[in-house]
Amino acid sequence: MFKHEKLQLLIFIVLIGLQVLGVLGLLHRFHFSYLPVMLVVFFWGGISTTLYLHRYLTHRGFEMPEWLKFFFATGSAVTLAGDPVMWVGDHRYHHLKSDTDEDIHSPVHGFPYAHMMWLVRKPPGFRERSKRYAADVRKIWYCRLWENSALYVLPHLAVATALFFTFGFAGMLWCIYVPMLLIYNVTWAVNSICHMPRFGYRTFDTSDHSRNNYLIGVVGFGEGYHNNHHAQPRCAAHGLRWWEFDVTRYVIWLLEKCGLAWDVVWPVASESEGKDLAPPSNEAVKFAPTMTKAATSL
Repeated sequence: MFKHEKLQLLIFIVLIGLQVLGVLGLLHRFHFSYLPVMLVVFFWGGISTTLYLHRYLTHRGFEMPEWLKFFFATGSAVTLAGDPVMWVGDHRYHHLKSDTDEDIHSPVHGFPYAHMMWLVRKPPGFRERSKRYAADVRKIWYCRLWENSALYVLPHLAVATALFFTFGFAGMLWCIYVPMLLIYNVTWAVNSICHMPRFGYRTFDTSDHSRNNYLIGVVGFGEGYHNNHHAQPRCAAHGLRWWEFDVTRYVIWLLEKCGLAWDVVWPVASESEGKDLAPPSNEAVKFAPTMTKAATSL
């Protein structure tokens, strides 16, 4: 349905350009002085995508203070993860139409489309539809501000410039664009690989093709346990079994222990699986009201 839409050339060039910068970084000599900054950028950008954009902003799996929300929102902007309004709106629509012909990013349209090309072949009017699905997000002043691309890139440009003057061109590439290369492709792999039957396992019998993929789960801060997530989207934990390593879950747990997260939607113990965990029941947890209202208005 979507893969034959007109290519949005400017967005395509930007996305490919960012990937090229990451690859160019890998071709330059690495210095260990880059490593601490790389790890900070990778963790800040990655956890800001998974914890803030996904588990908090999209699904409202917990609550946290405003200053912490802004900190994570800025981390997602530094790595250009996508402006929050579109990110949330697109993802909520994906859950509503998962693996149907109307899914905005599903392998039913082919792997390349599900992985990246959906970002540059959105049909006319889809942006306005996403805005309706993310009406609650547009009430947040900086999310509304970052709908303007010229403003959204400012945190990224500020960090990239600081890295350039500190480490030089090669250091800038290694410290920000190499981490972004990994963050992008792991995030996109959740949309593509984690919806392909041959590349994972299923714990729950959901109506879509979602799969749990352990490798993507580990590298992707827990996002790869995608079947678990589709079984109960609001659950703050995606890794449910003890061996499903979920960094984002552990960070949320730590924030809760420090009083910086509350109303966390945790999974409950499953009597049939002993120490394994299961998502909370549908009776106990519902989607954010704003999402439900948006869905019924379309």
